Amino acid sequence: MKTRQTCDLHIHSRYSDGTLDPSRIVHAAAEAGLSAVSVTDHDTAAGQEEALAASRSVPVEVLTGIELSIEEDGLDLHILGYCFDHRDEDLLRRLALLERKRSERIAEMVDLLGKAGVELTLGEVLAEAGEGTVGRPHVAKVLLRRGVIRHFQEAFERWIGNGGPCYVPKVVLDLEEVVALLRRAGGVPVWAHPGTAIRDGALLGRIVSAGVRGLEAWHPNHSESVTALAIEEARRHGLVVTGGSDYHFDEAMKSPIGGVAVPYESVARIRAEAWGHLP
Repeated sequence: MKTRQTCDLHIHSRYSDGTLDPSRIVHAAAEAGLSAVSVTDHDTAAGQEEALAASRSVPVEVLTGIELSIEEDGLDLHILGYCFDHRDEDLLRRLALLERKRSERIAEMVDLLGKAGVELTLGEVLAEAGEGTVGRPHVAKVLLRRGVIRHFQEAFERWIGNGGPCYVPKVVLDLEEVVALLRRAGGVPVWAHPGTAIRDGALLGRIVSAGVRGLEAWHPNHSESVTALAIEEARRHGLVVTGGSDYHFDEAMKSPIGGVAVPYESVARIRAEAWGHLP
Protein backbone atom coordinates (compact mmCIF):
# COMPACT_ATOMS: atom_id res chain seq x y z
CA MET A 1 0.00 0.00 0.00
CA LYS A 2 1.18 3.50 -0.82
CA THR A 3 0.88 6.29 1.68
CA ARG A 4 -1.91 8.81 1.29
CA GLN A 5 0.55 11.35 -0.04
CA THR A 6 1.51 9.61 -3.27
CA CYS A 7 -0.10 9.98 -6.69
CA ASP A 8 -0.16 8.31 -10.12
CA LEU A 9 -0.51 10.93 -12.83
CA HIS A 10 -0.22 8.79 -15.97
CA ILE A 11 -2.84 6.09 -16.60
CA HIS A 12 -4.79 5.07 -19.72
CA SER A 13 -8.39 3.90 -19.81
CA ARG A 14 -10.59 2.08 -22.30
CA TYR A 15 -11.29 5.43 -23.95
CA SER A 16 -7.89 5.17 -25.65
CA ASP A 17 -5.67 2.09 -25.53
CA GLY A 18 -6.27 0.85 -22.00
CA THR A 19 -8.90 -1.61 -20.80
CA LEU A 20 -10.24 -0.24 -17.52
CA ASP A 21 -13.15 2.16 -17.11
CA PRO A 22 -12.04 5.53 -15.71
CA SER A 23 -14.20 4.87 -12.66
CA ARG A 24 -12.41 1.56 -12.09
CA ILE A 25 -9.06 3.36 -12.34
CA VAL A 26 -10.11 5.82 -9.64
CA HIS A 27 -11.27 3.01 -7.36
CA ALA A 28 -8.06 1.06 -8.04
CA ALA A 29 -6.12 4.17 -7.03
CA ALA A 30 -8.06 4.26 -3.77
CA GLU A 31 -7.31 0.58 -3.19
CA ALA A 32 -3.62 1.29 -3.80
CA GLY A 33 -3.70 4.04 -1.18
CA LEU A 34 -3.08 6.89 -3.59
CA SER A 35 -4.16 10.43 -2.83
CA ALA A 36 -4.53 11.63 -6.44
CA VAL A 37 -4.73 10.20 -9.94
CA SER A 38 -5.05 11.35 -13.54
CA VAL A 39 -6.51 9.47 -16.50
CA THR A 40 -4.32 10.57 -19.43
CA ASP A 41 -5.80 8.99 -22.53
CA HIS A 42 -4.29 9.53 -25.96
CA ASP A 43 -5.95 12.31 -27.96
CA THR A 44 -9.28 12.17 -26.12
CA ALA A 45 -10.97 13.71 -23.09
CA ALA A 46 -13.93 11.32 -23.29
CA GLY A 47 -13.25 9.61 -19.96
CA GLN A 48 -12.72 12.70 -17.85
CA GLU A 49 -16.31 13.21 -16.69
CA GLU A 50 -16.52 9.59 -15.54
CA ALA A 51 -13.24 9.84 -13.61
CA LEU A 52 -14.30 13.07 -11.93
CA ALA A 53 -17.66 11.57 -10.96
CA ALA A 54 -15.96 8.50 -9.45
CA SER A 55 -13.79 10.70 -7.24
CA ARG A 56 -16.88 11.85 -5.35
CA SER A 57 -17.27 8.41 -3.77
CA VAL A 58 -13.66 7.68 -2.78
CA PRO A 59 -10.90 9.74 -1.08
CA VAL A 60 -8.93 10.21 -4.28
CA GLU A 61 -8.42 13.54 -6.03
CA VAL A 62 -8.74 13.46 -9.84
CA LEU A 63 -6.86 15.81 -12.14
CA THR A 64 -8.13 16.05 -15.69
CA GLY A 65 -5.49 14.62 -18.02
CA ILE A 66 -4.61 13.85 -21.62
CA GLU A 67 -1.59 12.72 -23.67
CA LEU A 68 -0.91 14.30 -27.07
CA SER A 69 1.78 13.43 -29.61
CA ILE A 70 4.20 15.83 -31.26
CA GLU A 71 7.26 15.44 -33.47
CA GLU A 72 10.50 17.32 -32.89
CA ASP A 73 13.79 16.62 -34.70
CA GLY A 74 12.25 13.44 -36.11
CA LEU A 75 11.49 12.19 -32.60
CA ASP A 76 8.04 10.97 -31.58
CA LEU A 77 7.43 12.86 -28.34
CA HIS A 78 4.42 13.16 -26.07
CA ILE A 79 2.97 16.05 -24.11
CA LEU A 80 0.75 15.43 -21.09
CA GLY A 81 -1.85 18.01 -20.16
CA TYR A 82 -3.31 18.46 -16.67
CA CYS A 83 -6.09 20.44 -15.01
CA PHE A 84 -7.61 21.65 -18.28
CA ASP A 85 -11.30 22.23 -18.98
CA HIS A 86 -12.30 18.92 -20.58
CA ARG A 87 -15.32 20.63 -22.19
CA ASP A 88 -13.30 23.33 -23.97
CA GLU A 89 -14.77 23.55 -27.49
CA ASP A 90 -11.56 24.46 -29.30
CA LEU A 91 -9.71 21.55 -27.73
CA LEU A 92 -12.53 19.13 -28.49
CA ARG A 93 -12.59 20.17 -32.17
CA ARG A 94 -8.89 19.41 -32.55
CA LEU A 95 -9.28 16.10 -30.73
CA ALA A 96 -12.09 15.13 -33.11
CA LEU A 97 -9.72 15.74 -36.04
CA LEU A 98 -7.02 13.57 -34.44
CA GLU A 99 -9.54 10.80 -33.85
CA ARG A 100 -10.46 10.75 -37.55
CA LYS A 101 -6.80 10.66 -38.53
CA ARG A 102 -6.15 7.80 -36.09
CA SER A 103 -8.90 5.73 -37.70
CA GLU A 104 -7.48 6.39 -41.17
CA ARG A 105 -4.00 5.41 -39.97
CA ILE A 106 -5.20 2.09 -38.54
CA ALA A 107 -7.10 1.34 -41.75
CA GLU A 108 -3.85 1.80 -43.68
CA MET A 109 -2.01 -0.53 -41.28
CA VAL A 110 -4.68 -3.21 -41.66
CA ASP A 111 -4.36 -2.90 -45.44
CA LEU A 112 -0.57 -3.26 -45.28
CA LEU A 113 -0.86 -6.28 -42.98
CA GLY A 114 -3.22 -7.89 -45.47
CA LYS A 115 -0.76 -7.30 -48.31
CA ALA A 116 1.93 -8.91 -46.13
CA GLY A 117 -0.22 -12.01 -45.73
CA VAL A 118 -1.62 -11.23 -42.28
CA GLU A 119 -5.38 -11.35 -42.56
CA LEU A 120 -7.50 -9.28 -40.19
CA THR A 121 -10.26 -6.78 -40.69
CA LEU A 122 -10.66 -3.17 -39.72
CA GLY A 123 -13.96 -4.15 -38.10
CA GLU A 124 -12.14 -6.48 -35.70
CA VAL A 125 -9.75 -3.72 -34.67
CA LEU A 126 -12.52 -1.17 -34.21
CA ALA A 127 -14.49 -3.69 -32.15
CA GLU A 128 -11.41 -4.19 -29.97
CA ALA A 129 -11.23 -0.43 -29.42
CA GLY A 130 -14.93 -0.25 -28.52
CA GLU A 131 -15.82 3.29 -27.48
CA GLY A 132 -12.15 4.19 -27.21
CA THR A 133 -9.85 6.00 -29.60
CA VAL A 134 -8.40 3.30 -31.86
CA GLY A 135 -4.63 2.74 -31.87
CA ARG A 136 -1.86 0.25 -32.54
CA PRO A 137 -2.41 -1.68 -29.27
CA HIS A 138 -5.82 -2.70 -30.58
CA VAL A 139 -4.19 -4.10 -33.71
CA ALA A 140 -1.72 -5.96 -31.51
CA LYS A 141 -4.53 -7.46 -29.43
CA VAL A 142 -6.28 -8.81 -32.53
CA LEU A 143 -3.00 -10.29 -33.81
CA LEU A 144 -2.41 -11.93 -30.43
CA ARG A 145 -5.91 -13.36 -30.27
CA ARG A 146 -5.57 -14.75 -33.80
CA GLY A 147 -2.26 -16.42 -32.91
CA VAL A 148 -0.27 -14.39 -35.45
CA ILE A 149 2.09 -13.33 -32.65
CA ARG A 150 3.18 -15.09 -29.44
CA HIS A 151 3.18 -12.07 -27.17
CA PHE A 152 1.80 -8.55 -27.29
CA GLN A 153 5.09 -6.73 -27.86
CA GLU A 154 5.90 -8.90 -30.89
CA ALA A 155 3.31 -6.98 -32.90
CA PHE A 156 5.45 -3.85 -32.57
CA GLU A 157 8.79 -5.61 -32.93
CA ARG A 158 7.77 -7.50 -36.07
CA TRP A 159 4.96 -5.59 -37.78
CA ILE A 160 3.67 -2.21 -36.63
CA GLY A 161 6.46 -0.62 -34.62
CA ASN A 162 8.37 2.40 -35.92
CA GLY A 163 10.24 1.25 -39.03
CA GLY A 164 8.24 -1.96 -39.26
CA PRO A 165 6.86 -3.20 -42.60
CA CYS A 166 3.28 -2.20 -41.73
CA TYR A 167 3.99 0.97 -39.78
CA VAL A 168 2.15 4.14 -40.80
CA PRO A 169 3.22 7.50 -39.30
CA LYS A 170 0.56 9.24 -37.26
CA VAL A 171 -0.76 12.73 -37.85
CA VAL A 172 0.23 14.96 -34.94
CA LEU A 173 -0.16 18.58 -33.94
CA ASP A 174 2.95 20.70 -33.60
CA LEU A 175 4.44 21.57 -30.23
CA GLU A 176 3.28 25.18 -30.19
CA GLU A 177 -0.30 24.25 -31.07
CA VAL A 178 -0.48 21.55 -28.39
CA VAL A 179 0.82 23.96 -25.76
CA ALA A 180 -1.55 26.72 -26.89
CA LEU A 181 -4.58 24.38 -26.89
CA LEU A 182 -3.85 23.20 -23.37
CA ARG A 183 -3.07 26.63 -22.01
CA ARG A 184 -6.21 28.18 -23.52
CA ALA A 185 -8.20 25.41 -21.83
CA GLY A 186 -6.55 26.34 -18.51
CA GLY A 187 -4.21 23.34 -18.53
CA VAL A 188 -0.58 22.64 -17.70
CA PRO A 189 1.59 21.01 -20.44
CA VAL A 190 4.23 18.48 -19.31
CA TRP A 191 6.84 16.63 -21.39
CA ALA A 192 5.97 12.94 -20.98
CA HIS A 193 8.64 10.24 -20.42
CA PRO A 194 11.44 12.18 -22.15
CA GLY A 195 13.91 9.30 -21.70
CA THR A 196 17.45 9.92 -22.89
CA ALA A 197 16.22 12.83 -25.05
CA ILE A 198 16.33 14.85 -21.82
CA ARG A 199 20.10 15.01 -22.38
CA ASP A 200 19.59 17.11 -25.50
CA GLY A 201 19.83 20.61 -24.09
CA ALA A 202 18.75 22.30 -27.33
CA LEU A 203 15.62 20.14 -27.57
CA LEU A 204 14.74 20.74 -23.93
CA GLY A 205 15.27 24.46 -24.45
CA ARG A 206 12.82 24.54 -27.38
CA ILE A 207 10.21 22.61 -25.41
CA VAL A 208 10.51 24.89 -22.41
CA SER A 209 10.48 28.02 -24.62
CA ALA A 210 7.25 26.80 -26.23
CA GLY A 211 5.56 26.95 -22.82
CA VAL A 212 5.81 23.42 -21.45
CA ARG A 213 5.70 23.73 -17.66
CA GLY A 214 6.69 20.29 -16.41
CA LEU A 215 8.81 17.17 -16.91
CA GLU A 216 7.75 13.60 -16.24
CA ALA A 217 10.68 12.21 -14.26
CA TRP A 218 9.25 9.05 -12.67
CA HIS A 219 8.23 6.50 -15.33
CA PRO A 220 8.64 2.71 -15.77
CA ASN A 221 10.92 3.23 -18.79
CA HIS A 222 13.26 5.62 -17.00
CA SER A 223 16.52 4.50 -15.47
CA GLU A 224 17.59 6.00 -12.17
CA SER A 225 20.04 8.26 -14.01
CA VAL A 226 17.37 9.57 -16.42
CA THR A 227 14.98 10.19 -13.53
CA ALA A 228 17.67 12.06 -11.62
CA LEU A 229 18.57 14.17 -14.67
CA ALA A 230 14.91 15.01 -15.35
CA ILE A 231 14.49 16.17 -11.75
CA GLU A 232 17.65 18.24 -11.99
CA GLU A 233 16.58 19.86 -15.28
CA ALA A 234 13.09 20.53 -13.95
CA ARG A 235 14.53 22.37 -10.98
CA ARG A 236 16.96 24.28 -13.17
CA HIS A 237 14.15 25.49 -15.44
CA GLY A 238 11.58 26.01 -12.67
CA LEU A 239 9.33 23.21 -13.93
CA VAL A 240 6.92 20.87 -12.17
CA VAL A 241 8.21 17.30 -11.71
CA THR A 242 5.58 14.63 -12.42
CA GLY A 243 5.34 10.92 -13.04
CA GLY A 244 3.22 7.79 -13.05
CA SER A 245 2.84 4.17 -14.00
CA ASP A 246 1.70 4.68 -17.63
CA TYR A 247 -0.61 1.73 -16.97
CA HIS A 248 -2.61 0.46 -19.97
CA PHE A 249 -3.57 -3.17 -19.33
CA ASP A 250 -2.03 -6.31 -17.87
CA GLU A 251 -0.54 -7.69 -21.11
CA ALA A 252 1.48 -4.49 -21.56
CA MET A 253 2.01 -3.81 -17.86
CA LYS A 254 5.42 -2.56 -16.82
CA SER A 255 3.95 -1.17 -13.62
CA PRO A 256 0.58 -1.55 -11.90
CA ILE A 257 -1.51 1.48 -10.98
CA GLY A 258 0.44 3.24 -8.27
CA GLY A 259 3.55 1.15 -8.98
CA VAL A 260 5.30 4.35 -10.02
CA ALA A 261 4.10 7.17 -7.81
CA VAL A 262 4.96 10.80 -7.17
CA PRO A 263 4.67 12.98 -4.07
CA TYR A 264 1.55 15.06 -3.61
CA GLU A 265 3.74 18.14 -4.06
CA SER A 266 3.53 17.45 -7.81
CA VAL A 267 -0.27 17.82 -7.73
CA ALA A 268 -0.05 21.00 -5.68
CA ARG A 269 2.46 22.48 -8.16
CA ILE A 270 0.32 21.52 -11.16
CA ARG A 271 -2.75 23.11 -9.62
CA ALA A 272 -0.77 26.26 -8.81
CA GLU A 273 0.46 26.42 -12.44
CA ALA A 274 -3.07 25.94 -13.76
CA TRP A 275 -4.44 28.65 -11.47
CA GLY A 276 -1.68 31.02 -12.52
CA HIS A 277 -2.35 30.54 -16.25
CA LEU A 278 -6.12 30.55 -16.49
CA PRO A 279 -7.23 32.16 -19.79
